[in-house]
Amino acid sequence: MPPARYTLALGQFDGIHLGHQAVLRAAADLARTLASTPLALSFSPHVDAVLRPDAPPPLLATHAQNLELVRACGIADLRLFPFSAEWAARPAADFLRALPAFLGAPVDALVVGENFTCGARGATAAADLPALARPLGIPRVLAVPSVLHAGTPVSSTRIRAAVAAGDMPEAAAMLGRPFALTGPVVHGRAEGRKNGLPTANILPPLPLRPRPGVYAARLALPSLDLPPLPAAAFVPDPADPAQTARFGTVVEVHALSSSPLPSLYDRPAEVRFLSFVRPYAAFPSLAAEKDQILRDIEAMRPFWSLP
Repeated sequence: MPPARYTLALGQFDGIHLGHQAVLRAAADLARTLASTPLALSFSPHVDAVLRPDAPPPLLATHAQNLELVRACGIADLRLFPFSAEWAARPAADFLRALPAFLGAPVDALVVGENFTCGARGATAAADLPALARPLGIPRVLAVPSVLHAGTPVSSTRIRAAVAAGDMPEAAAMLGRPFALTGPVVHGRAEGRKNGLPTANILPPLPLRPRPGVYAARLALPSLDLPPLPAAAFVPDPADPAQTARFGTVVEVHALSSSPLPSLYDRPAEVRFLSFVRPYAAFPSLAAEKDQILRDIEAMRPFWSLP
């Protein structure tokens, strides 16, 4: 059986926002026309982490999250090209020439965003790729127009800024879904259980967090046969020693369920942030804290009714 031929979606697919989704779906559509296999190729580490190592961008999603979202766009797989300072200094033609050997099969087409650049100093733009790719055995290049939000192209940089500001509706508008953190449920101080509001302490592997404070959220538990649960989430402030001493680096989530949940320790979990509710406040007792959380829950109910 001959090896697959690929229609390749190419880009720094971090977070799979609406712009990425447009590129991925265009690649899936073109692959059907060409009777080839749709594949996505991203870069690891992140290109900007190599080009600006003193200020690497915090990733929006884990590889597992990105892979699931890529497949939802009709793409078979997400491969990671090992990017380096050496590759950053080489011309775009060297990268294109290396693709078939790296992928193990010929490339029928490249699909990129219209703002895509590659090669040393980003000198090769999307508009330059057709003339460069054809002599190298890649006959087709498709540049997909940017997806705009508020008149400006959607970008991972804009989404990171929205998340850092706690503007979860703005982040969701560009992602096409709520921003989410994943991680295992770990043991905490059991304070929530003492006041009748138990929490799942989620330890995300990525450093990016929303603005510290309390959020309306949903909790997804993929190991359980349950829809995502309405939840209240708390993100501690890593710059506050008192919060760090009490909460560490976990995200605390209190989920509302119509039936008791089994033990969640060591289970994978995903917390989806819907809206910022209030900043952190210290309380004189667990009872006072519980009263405030119950008021927060009432304030969150409108957000849980949203799609």
